[in-house]
Amino acid sequence: MADSLNPYQDFAACHPKLREVASEVVADWGPDSAPVKVVFGHIGRALVQLESDLDDTTLDEVSRLVERSLSGSGPEADAVATGLLEAISARSVNAPAAVARVVSHLGPDARAYIRAWDAFTGTTTPGVT
Repeated sequence: MADSLNPYQDFAACHPKLREVASEVVADWGPDSAPVKVVFGHIGRALVQLESDLDDTTLDEVSRLVERSLSGSGPEADAVATGLLEAISARSVNAPAAVARVVSHLGPDARAYIRAWDAFTGTTTPGVT
């Protein structure tokens, strides 16, 4: 389980390329702490970009972690929703098939958030049912 200072660690541990993305974001911030929402946003974008390299087991593990995070009410839940999930949704136009596959693995709380986000933004994220 990730510590409270780095709640994205469990997500990054799901795949070496996700770990690399998180490490690069943290390194880019230098001595300052990278905002957790920013790290989660990069992980969300990476999930879509790397979709063809990610097996179903990895996507299922990410989904489990998303659902666990969203079940809370603290800053991690907010960062996962506004960082990771919104980043996935934002890729809908450029990579609809990849987004649909990633979203198809997400659980009910994540899909509910994306549906609400779609209603707010007037968009439709592929794979949300």
